[in-house]
Amino acid sequence: VATADDPADGGVATADDPATAPSATDAGVVAAKPTGLPDPDDDDATGDAASGRIKKRKVSIFLAYVGKGYQGFQRNPGAVTVEDELERAIVAAGGISADNAGDFSKVGWTRAARTDKGVSAVGQSIALRMMLDHPTDNRDVITRVNEKLPIGFEMFGYTRVTGGFNAKTMCDRRRYEYVIPTCAFDPKQCRPRAEVEAEAEFARFDENDAAGGDADGAAPFVFDEALRDRVQNVLRNYCGTHNFHNYTVRVSPDDPAAMRYILSFDCSMPFVVNGVEFVRTTVVGQSFMLHQIRKLIGMMLGVVRGAWREEDQIFALNTKESCQAPMAPELGLFLCECIYHAYNTRFGETHEPLSLDKYKDKVEAFKTTHIYPHMSQTEKEESTMQNWIRMLPVKQVRASVEAARRKDGGKWEEVARTKAKASKKASNKRKAAEKAPGEAPDEASTKPGPETDGANETPDVEENADLTTRAETPAKPPPPPKAVASPDPPPSPTVDVPPPPPPETARENSLSRSKGPPGGYARPPVSGGNAFGGGGRGRGDGPGGRAPGGGRGRGRGRG
Repeated sequence: VATADDPADGGVATADDPATAPSATDAGVVAAKPTGLPDPDDDDATGDAASGRIKKRKVSIFLAYVGKGYQGFQRNPGAVTVEDELERAIVAAGGISADNAGDFSKVGWTRAARTDKGVSAVGQSIALRMMLDHPTDNRDVITRVNEKLPIGFEMFGYTRVTGGFNAKTMCDRRRYEYVIPTCAFDPKQCRPRAEVEAEAEFARFDENDAAGGDADGAAPFVFDEALRDRVQNVLRNYCGTHNFHNYTVRVSPDDPAAMRYILSFDCSMPFVVNGVEFVRTTVVGQSFMLHQIRKLIGMMLGVVRGAWREEDQIFALNTKESCQAPMAPELGLFLCECIYHAYNTRFGETHEPLSLDKYKDKVEAFKTTHIYPHMSQTEKEESTMQNWIRMLPVKQVRASVEAARRKDGGKWEEVARTKAKASKKASNKRKAAEKAPGEAPDEASTKPGPETDGANETPDVEENADLTTRAETPAKPPPPPKAVASPDPPPSPTVDVPPPPPPETARENSLSRSKGPPGGYARPPVSGGNAFGGGGRGRGDGPGGRAPGGGRGRGRGRG
């Protein structure tokens, strides 16, 4: 009798040993497995309930996870990764058969982004061919998978996509958030240990002032609107297309992959999580390189704290010389959303759009329950950001920037000016496109004519008045053409109409017929003759003897 394998294998029907095969009388009840059947997970496999085969469907899944304890998202042999955890849960839930486990190519597995070690996500997207149904469990596949996932993981839902869908290449934009404790912006905190110890040694000489001076004389640090604007202005220096080779690792400045486009980079006002005050920075770009966002945040923090100048930040964006950029901790970074605008535009009529908006409540709940509490608790216990700022290599960054500036020789300024011009031109185009629809008729009515530049409406009124006056008074006859013509007649055009030939003799007239039209081929010979042209192109006909050619090449004929 045909039996089914373990549910994790997809319930594949198998035939018994030939010795125990059913008899012919039982053939009408149970049929043996025929040979040459497709793989149970193949897209062409049918969902026949009698055979127990379950068809795979191409789906895209939005999910969230806390990256602590994992060495990145993408599978890496010998490392503990998020993809390994996801595949293990999907196989246990019956979404992938055991035969296909361990080989992502068999199920067409793709991911939208590869987060670094310790980086979390609330809008990660993967795509694969997955079995949605289960032979014994009628619950939704997302519910079954979430039961197998560890704490700190959650799948929000799946969406059916096209067969050729790729989660990485079809993702237009990616949105990341980096959450920073506000103490990182306080210049009196997070100072190097040597400075703090020197200040404490100096304070011992006057204990009275040291006891109450800081509490009474210094105002508490507040992350106000002015500081937020300062941070946002520094972050917006990253917007646009730049060569970010100084803000990543192991990428040459001449590598095309170093050119990246950032759409926006914003900073929010403070918010409090479990007694720790944070600010949220949000960056939207097409794609990001390894450690890029963490280096962008690290350079920004140094500029705001006064460790180096804003000009140094801009210099690192416009030079091909290498300079050092500090990398902020991974704790505050998480992937917020993967955006599929082009895919939704193209396949929106035939397939359900891919959007994280329908899981908005789940996303906010996961942030509140897992992401933000994890960051605040870790910051309290380990002081991750404060320790990083204390160890900030200020002197090394300054020295590397100055050395790169000497090698550059001022080339970066020309690059910056070119970018500024292009940005201004693009901004003007956007402003022109965003004009109100009501202004279009006015522009059409004041469109300049052939005799006016259309600078304002006054020339049009005067011209109309002049036309009315000329209509009422008799018009003067136009001047004769010879009054305005040049003394010498213009030369006849030589391209379309050739000039008339000079008078010819009978001999010259017969020879000229072998030349053909200017720039073309000569007419075919009408009679024989032996004529050789020194510059003729094609053939020429003639009574015999030698005839000059009419163009480039050589003409000949015998007779």
